[in-house]
Amino acid sequence: MQTTQGAQSIRRAAALLRIVAMAGDRGTSLTAVAQVSGLHKATAHRILRVLFEEGLLEFDDGSKHYRVGAEIYALSRAMSDKFDIGAIAQPSLDKLCHESGDTVYFAVRSGYDGLCLGMAEGSYPEKALRLNLRDRWPLGVGAFSMALLAFLPDNEVADIVRHNARRLADHDQYTEARLLEQVEQARKLGYAVTQILSYPVTCAVGVPVCDPHGRPIASLCITAVAARMDEARRKQLSRKMKDEARLIADTWSALRGGTGTDSWQGVAHAVRSVKASGPSGSNVS
Repeated sequence: MQTTQGAQSIRRAAALLRIVAMAGDRGTSLTAVAQVSGLHKATAHRILRVLFEEGLLEFDDGSKHYRVGAEIYALSRAMSDKFDIGAIAQPSLDKLCHESGDTVYFAVRSGYDGLCLGMAEGSYPEKALRLNLRDRWPLGVGAFSMALLAFLPDNEVADIVRHNARRLADHDQYTEARLLEQVEQARKLGYAVTQILSYPVTCAVGVPVCDPHGRPIASLCITAVAARMDEARRKQLSRKMKDEARLIADTWSALRGGTGTDSWQGVAHAVRSVKASGPSGSNVS
């Protein structure tokens, strides 16, 4: 029983950290955190105060908002450049951006959200909806986060969709039924395609970056004006993104496995050289 309670406390603390992080620099209030998390206000307050005392959160006496604390930054630095998947992905973003002329994004999963870690802005003069670095969108909103959601196991998809549908209750596009329909569409196509109703002139295509077990660890997404995104071009872009997704995943896996190479750049170069000389496969068909 104690083990179960301890695990529950850790999961609750992690969930509240993500909720506060989602609010960005402006922070968020205790009331908002309790509403989003579904926890009783007193329970949320106890957890937030402990996180504050440990330096994982800051508290602004003026606004009464919580923000991510300096200790989070200190912990993140422990990962070092060797494991910076955003840096590993950047050459692929630049390549896709150069070849397509459109804006390319790179994201990872953060709890129930997709977190934008990288971008390369395209040269095409007419721009689509812009996603900013460190933006968090609920999984299922936008192709970059749908690519992270759709290829997870069914039980995880169901849990995430239930959770995020409650958060997005004011948006008819994001009911449980519609999110699950988009999941099935992405699985059938092998990539996610979304057009947000409030931005009908924008279309995005996203693919997952999968680990050796086929589990999404990140996503690539290209966003453009809808007129540039007919079916043939969506398929073409998805193939290019899948090639780069495999390179990112292989470099990431090689580094985590301990290759003895001094830098991720060296590993990435080696992986690209091998891929360029042999036939390519696909994690997602």
